[in-house]
Amino acid sequence: MRSAFLIATVSALLFPFMLNAQTSKKLDIEISSDVLKTAEWAAFKYMENIELAQKGDQKGLKELFEFSGTVDGVEALQHATTCIELIQYATDEKFGAVVSILKPKLKSVLLDRFQLAQARTKKEELRKPFQEWAPLTWKALNGEKVVCNSCMSQGALTKPAGKKPTPATLEVTEPVIATEKQ
Repeated sequence: MRSAFLIATVSALLFPFMLNAQTSKKLDIEISSDVLKTAEWAAFKYMENIELAQKGDQKGLKELFEFSGTVDGVEALQHATTCIELIQYATDEKFGAVVSILKPKLKSVLLDRFQLAQARTKKEELRKPFQEWAPLTWKALNGEKVVCNSCMSQGALTKPAGKKPTPATLEVTEPVIATEKQ
């Protein structure tokens, strides 16, 4: 009787953690072992940033985008595939908002790599034109400013100065023209 009570108590305490571990495993995102090796070499916490990005964390997304400058060749394409597969978990709104604050040169690199990664992904729905399934990310990759208003209350990276957060709506503005050296 006592051991049954102990097992029930331990199970009840561990259940949320077991459920979270199972949920993480269910996320079907392609992650290359070669990219992981490069990340380890660069002392970049790849899996930690993947986990943050899956939850829509803007810092995790930004770190992954900036890591794109570390990989090249096949690894760049593998990393880009991982990134586009994250959109469905992070949301197009959050993904696009982070992309829109990146430097223009990085946006251009990501646009090229994401389009190539579409041919590589095993997910049919991601092979459709980017504008159909991730319109805000597409706009951000092409220089338009995308603001994630639902993220602002979380201390987001994209919070415009002097503006108060509004309910979960999107604001898409004209392309931003860079006047300083990038």
